[in-house]
Amino acid sequence: MTAPPRDDVDVQNRSAGGAAAPVGAAGRRVALIVNARSRRGRAGFETARRLLVARGFTIAAAHAVADPATLPAVAADVVAQAHDLVVIGGGDGTISTIVGAFAHRDGVLGLLPLGTANSFVKALGLPLALDAAVDVLCDGTAARVDLGVLDGRHFANAVAIGLPADIARGTPHGVKRWIGRSGYLMVAAVRLARHRAFRCTITHDGGTTTVEALDVRIANGGFQGGVAVAPEAGVDTGDLLVRVIRGPSRRALVRTWRRALFGRPPCPDDNLTLRSRAVAIATETPRAVSIDGEVVARTPVRAAIAPGALRVMVPRPPTQPAAPNGHDMVKTG
Repeated sequence: MTAPPRDDVDVQNRSAGGAAAPVGAAGRRVALIVNARSRRGRAGFETARRLLVARGFTIAAAHAVADPATLPAVAADVVAQAHDLVVIGGGDGTISTIVGAFAHRDGVLGLLPLGTANSFVKALGLPLALDAAVDVLCDGTAARVDLGVLDGRHFANAVAIGLPADIARGTPHGVKRWIGRSGYLMVAAVRLARHRAFRCTITHDGGTTTVEALDVRIANGGFQGGVAVAPEAGVDTGDLLVRVIRGPSRRALVRTWRRALFGRPPCPDDNLTLRSRAVAIATETPRAVSIDGEVVARTPVRAAIAPGALRVMVPRPPTQPAAPNGHDMVKTG
């Protein structure tokens, strides 16, 4: 068995085998941060280092973080060092944990899909294969995309209140690591049988709406659990999409998710959809609130859009030629 990577291992221009790494033609210095507790983080750390070096990147620093609680501090330190590119490896929870350190800055973030669902990666149109994701870091372009803000905390993909938050609260980390998406399904089946609708008041740009809800999603990206549940949401729309699955019947949840799995739009009778730049949500009794699979708060909460807050590497449009040696990597967007 391969030993897990050490926590916060600094690497100065070294390949995975310890030899001096070749400097890319453009001299692109990158910092690498990987959540070693994410779905594929332990093995992905060494693979990511090897692939980055092979593509000509100079690894100025690398951190395999064994304790996710230290991710924000590690990210803040890396941002202060002003690297050309900071590469993050992990899942949706990892991205939302650290993304605030990169908000409203000129530095560029690169993402490697090492999580369970990788919903934000999918929202950006990034490939799920690790080698292809590294190709985007080399040959892609930097774009400005929106972030959400929940009670002062930036998030990448979505906020959930209702069944998804209950699933997140009831899914041990070990289940997510070793079983993956099947672990979510196991917990979901148990939670669904116990789930009840709740009265929810939503204050939005158009006024105030009160509804009996089974699930409330505040979306920046259109994916949840890796499934396109709100394809009309987008990371460059300048607003949040609020999707409510109406109660009281739990069958509405089943119908909505079944339609999403087959790529069909939600049924209007089961769903309420709002668009707003800011939203406040209150419930009759406090309910768990999750950000990208991690429970972080309880209602009431407030959320808002932060337009163009993040610079991130995305695939280059087919009609846009690559600049020589990737020199436009941190100049586009």
